[in-house]
Amino acid sequence: MESLLKVWPQDGMRRIVCLTMKSQKMTSNGQNLPIRDAVAALSDTAPQITAFGAFFARGHDTGVHHHDRAQFVHAERGLLQVWTEEGQWSVPPGMAVWVPAQVPHRVRAISDADFVSLYIRAPHGDEPEIPVPSRCGVVTVSPLLKHLIVHLKELSAGSDGDRQNRLAAVIADELTEPVSADLHLPIPSDRRAARVALAMIEDPSDDRDLAAWGREVGASGRTLTRHFAAETGLSFSEWRQRCRLFAALEMLSAGKPVTAIALDAGYRSPSAFSAAFTKMFGISPRNYRIASHPDG
Repeated sequence: MESLLKVWPQDGMRRIVCLTMKSQKMTSNGQNLPIRDAVAALSDTAPQITAFGAFFARGHDTGVHHHDRAQFVHAERGLLQVWTEEGQWSVPPGMAVWVPAQVPHRVRAISDADFVSLYIRAPHGDEPEIPVPSRCGVVTVSPLLKHLIVHLKELSAGSDGDRQNRLAAVIADELTEPVSADLHLPIPSDRRAARVALAMIEDPSDDRDLAAWGREVGASGRTLTRHFAAETGLSFSEWRQRCRLFAALEMLSAGKPVTAIALDAGYRSPSAFSAAFTKMFGISPRNYRIASHPDG
């Protein structure tokens, strides 16, 4: 399997990590192996949907791994990031990310995080057909679906298989019409454009244009412009804006003041930052910070 170039935050910093995965061997820090082992032990006759809950302390890193079942990772509290070869997905509270079966991925807790993951296999017989997407994606979680997921987690720890299957059937129905949330930061596949993207994730306040970046990575500004548009679906300015806002999301979850975040994320003023953040996430940065830190 080819090497994966990722950006990984650690101890308040961002650093570039090159991960080489050979065959099906995956890396991990081992801290969440009990859940991973439990999921791997699920037989094909186990319930179609099984739920496991966990707490990750800030900075927890699962390492690159994959599952035989599709995964629906619901963040109850805190901010999670999921990385695959296609880039980064941010998962704030009240949202979830789909991870298809067999997709190598890595989960990072940007703040202390409580979450529940659903693990979903293909249906048997008259079991419902759950529309698992072929690519990762973030969706909103309705209050009803949230309560159903938490309830299934509690049942999964017991032995009432029939009740678990009935509840899973209701969850399957709720999963058929998800509302997508565009919280993906794609990484260009071209190595030169990827170097620019990774450097900007490391320092979102860097204000160089593509001509200046091109002199550093050995490509013209026009070439980089073409690669960003073709390989991310975003213009360079749109990609940089999204990069900065995702970095701001991390800093808000860590409790950093809004004014300081605006400057660190490359905005000229707190008001410009607030307007862009509200447009992207549907909530002002101050209100998001309050919601993330209700006791502080």
